[in-house]
Amino acid sequence: MRSAADFVRVQLEKNLPSAFPVESLVGLIETSIGKMVPIMPLAELEKDPLVVFAEPYNTLILDRKGFKLPIPEIKGLAPKSNIKAWVDRKAFIHNLGHATAAYYGYSLHPEAVYMYEILNDNEVFRFTRNAMLQSADILRSAYPDEFTAADLEDHIDDLIYRFRNIALHDTIFRVGQDLTRKLSSDDRFMGAIHLAMQQRMPYDLILEAMSFGLRFMAKDEAGNSFLSDIRFLSSVEKDFKSSITGLLGLDPILDLPVIKKLEEFYIAK
Repeated sequence: MRSAADFVRVQLEKNLPSAFPVESLVGLIETSIGKMVPIMPLAELEKDPLVVFAEPYNTLILDRKGFKLPIPEIKGLAPKSNIKAWVDRKAFIHNLGHATAAYYGYSLHPEAVYMYEILNDNEVFRFTRNAMLQSADILRSAYPDEFTAADLEDHIDDLIYRFRNIALHDTIFRVGQDLTRKLSSDDRFMGAIHLAMQQRMPYDLILEAMSFGLRFMAKDEAGNSFLSDIRFLSSVEKDFKSSITGLLGLDPILDLPVIKKLEEFYIAK
């Protein structure tokens, strides 16, 4: 969630006595969690129902300003003064790139199961990287004091390397499922697009990447689709604009150019 601390603060103030000293006693520390954890295969769960696979990434970016007491000296903590910039980096590069690979990769290889399979296709690799680079340009424009082009490009290349981790066995289904959240008005794609609009920068690759999500029908290990995704895709097929505005939360006026372009992509596919 973007601006999670603000959201939680409002909820606390609603439910605590009016004189409760939230600001002085409660540290609301936003984090940007980048560690990927796949859905566990049924065969592994049968051996051990508590088993969890995870990648060996152990950096926890968090809000330096959220602490009320000194920040504990724990290996892997990476305190940042502008946490909003780093939460956006996670959403608009990591999450956006992951979903882009899943949606575009599925469109070309609907029979594939794992993320590493689709990213072995140079076309999927290229399209994903270029969409991530476009988002990086937007982030650099919005947060010039936080990021450099070289740092963001290195981050993108490291992420794609991690997305291709064969041992992790991360599935296309896991990465792409839950379309009404991942395609919503403030999530990875539309959040980056809205930021691009504010910065007066291009977002054509990001919008095209998002459009592939409107045809995403990957299934899990048991051959099942994510239930809300079935309903969403069915709704899109019946009434495109109402589904995009009503279920994803896009503004029918302010986001109209985006909605029209999405519909063009949808019809073309």
